[in-house]
Amino acid sequence: MIYAGGPSSDTVAMNFGAVDNAGGTLVRYSGAIGNALGELDTALGPVRETWYQSGSQSGSDARIAEANLRGALGEMTQIINNLGSLLSRSAMDGAALDSALAGKFQQGA
Repeated sequence: MIYAGGPSSDTVAMNFGAVDNAGGTLVRYSGAIGNALGELDTALGPVRETWYQSGSQSGSDARIAEANLRGALGEMTQIINNLGSLLSRSAMDGAALDSALAGKFQQGA
């Protein structure tokens, strides 16, 4: 959507380095979430051996809650990773386009 008369009317501005850096940061965060899931798995080991295996309703509910948490965190990790990768790729594509356009203007000069 274009807003007539606004400060960014008909303007696209991108700090390629900042966008690439943001993308890389998101990818690292998605990796950190993956590491945290591994730590969660280790921490829940004793719980699985006792509470989950007890046959109690609360143990069964806790097992389901853990599975739901893992699923949600897995999806979130994938979304964050995809977004980070897209940002980095957008920065590279934007820089390449900017360079190509600059080259065209230099040829015409």
